[in-house]
Amino acid sequence: MFFSVIVPVYKVEKYLPNCIESVLNQTFSDFELILVDDGSPDRCPEICENYKEKDERIKVVHKSNGGLASARRAGIREAVGEYVFNLDSDDLIENDTLECAHKIIKDTSCEIVSFSYRWVKNGHTVSVTTDGLDEGLYAGKDIENYIYPRLLMDKNMNHISYYLSGKAVKRELLTPHQLGVSEKISLGEDLCCVVPCYLSAKSVYISKKEAYLYTVRDDSLSKEFNAKQIFLIEDVINEIRKTDMKNLIDFDEQLCRYSCFMCFAILASAAEGNHFKSIRTIKENIEKSIHSKRISCAEFENISLKSRITIFLMKKKCYKVAFYFLNLCKNIKRVLKKG
Repeated sequence: MFFSVIVPVYKVEKYLPNCIESVLNQTFSDFELILVDDGSPDRCPEICENYKEKDERIKVVHKSNGGLASARRAGIREAVGEYVFNLDSDDLIENDTLECAHKIIKDTSCEIVSFSYRWVKNGHTVSVTTDGLDEGLYAGKDIENYIYPRLLMDKNMNHISYYLSGKAVKRELLTPHQLGVSEKISLGEDLCCVVPCYLSAKSVYISKKEAYLYTVRDDSLSKEFNAKQIFLIEDVINEIRKTDMKNLIDFDEQLCRYSCFMCFAILASAAEGNHFKSIRTIKENIEKSIHSKRISCAEFENISLKSRITIFLMKKKCYKVAFYFLNLCKNIKRVLKKG
């Protein structure tokens, strides 16, 4: 068995059949598909079982709800493939994704293949996310010189893809790191696994192929705003700090930039959704967390004027002004788009 495709499943009955079909329709057939029903309360368990009856390559794991990290751990315990490919249950992959990954692995013997993301809404491409590096194999010093500096975030606000989904990872490499992610982490689970995988990998292939199709959902839980996300990101940072970072010489600097960037993103999300009543809570939560000190230490260079102004205001603890500035930027962009 070459690939184990792991799909955590929870409350996605509308999207699950298409997700499963995108795997079953692969041009490369040497794989198993592991569907992990994470205590889903809808028809997902039934859908999983129906597909299992139709295709012997499908395994189904039913468990009580424990979150994404818990579901992935359950999946990798069942995996027997040489490489593991993680796929979220509301997303899709192109039908030649596994074939392409297999060819790259056979040609280069790499331990990780990282594909680009295509963000799709109602059948239309909204944007594309890449690792920001040239396509090709990175090994030895190339990993240290090109991947390590942007493992969390470099001075220009560039970083490798934080997502575990969309990557084919050698099972022997992935398993201990996946099992090591605390099930208490409910935001940023991917990063807690991706970072130690990259630090342990001897070779990585960065692909520009837009193999992973991320479904932009209006009903996505990730779109809901909650100022407690600030503390959840703090949990992620504490989890990452448990990793052996001796090979990452600028680890503390990257942590500061990551911490600042995530608070910036949370503030921008609140401004985008017009969550004016959350401004005070955001400010209080940041100042109670480890982020406050890290924001003051975060140093950036070639970033946009919008980012520069926002981070300047954050360093001055002017979170209310930063919120209104981001809200203004959003409204100006909307007006210009209509014009």
